[in-house]
Amino acid sequence: MVSVSGSRLWDLPHRERVEVVRDEIDRVASRLGGLTSDQLDSPAVGDWTVGAVIAHLVVVPEFYAGNIRRGASGDATAPARRPEPGTGRGEIAAATILEQAKDLANAHADTVVDRFRSSASALADALDAEESSLEYECYHPGGIVPANRFMVLFLKELGLHEWDMFEALEPPHRMSQWGIDAAMQAMEEELASGSLRWVTDDEPNPDTVALRVITSGDVVVERDLIIGPEGTRLVAVDRGRKIDSELRLDAADFVLGCSGRRDLVAVIVDGRGEGDVDAVGAFARRLTGM
Repeated sequence: MVSVSGSRLWDLPHRERVEVVRDEIDRVASRLGGLTSDQLDSPAVGDWTVGAVIAHLVVVPEFYAGNIRRGASGDATAPARRPEPGTGRGEIAAATILEQAKDLANAHADTVVDRFRSSASALADALDAEESSLEYECYHPGGIVPANRFMVLFLKELGLHEWDMFEALEPPHRMSQWGIDAAMQAMEEELASGSLRWVTDDEPNPDTVALRVITSGDVVVERDLIIGPEGTRLVAVDRGRKIDSELRLDAADFVLGCSGRRDLVAVIVDGRGEGDVDAVGAFARRLTGM
């Protein structure tokens, strides 16, 4: 198992990142394997059951691995019935993703956990190559990404959806360190379905609001969150930038808030974080969910 003390995913050598992915797959699959049929049918988040979330975690790595294979052959175009790269958004895809997951969960209820382990491991195999050979462009509805960045997107999906299931089954659930880290990385690099463009209202905020985000806990970073006419972005700190408020909170709360799973204003009001309620609210109002 990879030592995680003080590390962020992209600070690790590529082979250790692949090991992180395999460790996370084994950990989550083992946990899911202990669930009863009643637990699989239990509500998770929104209109999702636990079984449907697992089914989604079957489809995601299959989709990513397919995009990697196509990208390796020089094809980064949209597959049939998929939006052009860069045009996909979370709220547009949500209904289709849910129906697909429900159908798979109903058809393969007895094997869905094994199917998750198999499809996720196949993605890890696709990423288990020399890093320099994984720089080619691949399709994603949220935008063109290098093949190696599907590692970040998968760990983000795994961390958030593990939270969706076990926050419902065994609250309170602590989101995994690598899931938090990958979600932060996806936002920082504006990666496809992990980007703030994917989860925020596409109507621009007429006035610029700037928050200095300072996280604690498993992932400690300092970034500037800009909400304005040019969209919403998480960028490197600029000491010369006018800041409307600092937002100090646990990295898990920030990631869950950015994905629509936690009320960031409530985090401030409840004293679990520090920041100006109006400035944080300007960001929270832009969120549409992930």
